[in-house]
Amino acid sequence: MAIQNKSESETQQLAEKASVIQHRRRHRTPLENFTEQVAPKPPKARDDGMNADADPEIQNSQPEAEPPPAIAAPVSAPVAPATGFRQKIRRIPVLGYALAWFNAVLLLPRTRFQTEVAISQLHGRVDRLQKEFQEQLDIRMDNLHQQIQEQLQRYFDLQQQLHAQSQRIAELEAPKLAIRMDQYDALDVGSRLMQLDRLQIARQLRSVNLMMRTSLQNERNQVGKISNISNTAPDLTVVPANTPQPKPVIQSPVVASDFDQDQFYLEFEALFRGSRADIKDRLKVYLPYLSHISAEPKDQRKMVIDVGCGRGEWLELLDEQGIPAMGVDMNQSMVNACLDRGFLVRHADAIAYLREQEAGSIGAVTGFQIIEHLPFEQLIALFDAARHALCPGGIIIFETPNPENLKVGACNFYFDPTHLHPIVPQVAEFMARQRGFSHAEILRLHPYPDDHLLHGGTAVEAVINKELFGAQDYAVIGRK
Repeated sequence: MAIQNKSESETQQLAEKASVIQHRRRHRTPLENFTEQVAPKPPKARDDGMNADADPEIQNSQPEAEPPPAIAAPVSAPVAPATGFRQKIRRIPVLGYALAWFNAVLLLPRTRFQTEVAISQLHGRVDRLQKEFQEQLDIRMDNLHQQIQEQLQRYFDLQQQLHAQSQRIAELEAPKLAIRMDQYDALDVGSRLMQLDRLQIARQLRSVNLMMRTSLQNERNQVGKISNISNTAPDLTVVPANTPQPKPVIQSPVVASDFDQDQFYLEFEALFRGSRADIKDRLKVYLPYLSHISAEPKDQRKMVIDVGCGRGEWLELLDEQGIPAMGVDMNQSMVNACLDRGFLVRHADAIAYLREQEAGSIGAVTGFQIIEHLPFEQLIALFDAARHALCPGGIIIFETPNPENLKVGACNFYFDPTHLHPIVPQVAEFMARQRGFSHAEILRLHPYPDDHLLHGGTAVEAVINKELFGAQDYAVIGRK
């Protein structure tokens, strides 16, 4: 019976201790909870009577054992819970919290040390992770760098292979290209020689033609005299009766023409080209293109050759600007008119004269309303001869009627009976570039006055103004 009472009392004491611990946890401050979690817990004492001496509070809380009564009476009321001194003090409303905070302050260095240890451990772990990440990153970067180096090496190998193949192809094609270039050069030289032969043959044909005309005229005169004598003499031949008689042929005498083409063209320009003042005013637009010549010292200024100088308006304008100039024309009347005004002019073929000049000795080659008179072969020869004579940076200026203007292309171009055909501006620019002039441009000039334009503002009127009253002339300007 005593053993049963003892076990019931131990069970009751354990229940009281559990209630005290729960009460302490409910009234404990957060700092105490943190301290209890961080601080190592001491080993638990056994709840039986064997370790009761280790804890004084438990020892004090246990009641002294009383001798069992003779007759065991049943337990009617629960035993009062055994509480320690600290728990009693902590239950005091103000003093308990103060003591709890005081205890936390006392344990603060220990808590701080433990926190620093934890932080240092965390830093060490972070350092290890960073080191591992850096090692992995270095490994990946090394692999990537190695791959890039391999790709670059492959690229350089392919480039060397392509270069070697191109060299082999060039070596194989070089003889063929040399043969083709020789053929082209021979063809170019042959075409130029052919043009020279044509000029020489044309001159010879002119002289032969004059000689033949003279001889034919003399022969006809002799034939006329003989026919007159034969008509007066009696006809002694016997003609059969049935022979048909030929019809008499009436021959009109050929009279030598006194037409002077040079004088005709001089009078033609005086009537249709305009006055000298108007032409000089039109030509002033080209002076800025020769500023590189006028900017040099007088003794170093290169000559300007004007092809087909005509009446010499451009020569006069250049003389006023201090630019040395010389005109070349095949019209003797034009040459005489320029010589009368004191200009330096030569009666010669312009292409042949340019070829005779020293290479790179001329500053500019100009020609106004001249290229539309030349056949295609002579036009190409003019570009080549001008390029031969021009110095580096030299310039060509060739002005001609603009066929983009419908009135010019359909009517005004044919005022001059010696015009061959109009030249499209884009074709003239292509000729200059194709014959070796690095820079070529088209300058459109001389539109109709405003009183010719339609001012309604409609799209149709704008097209009419552009097509009918646009630039009447243009100039192809090329630089060597």
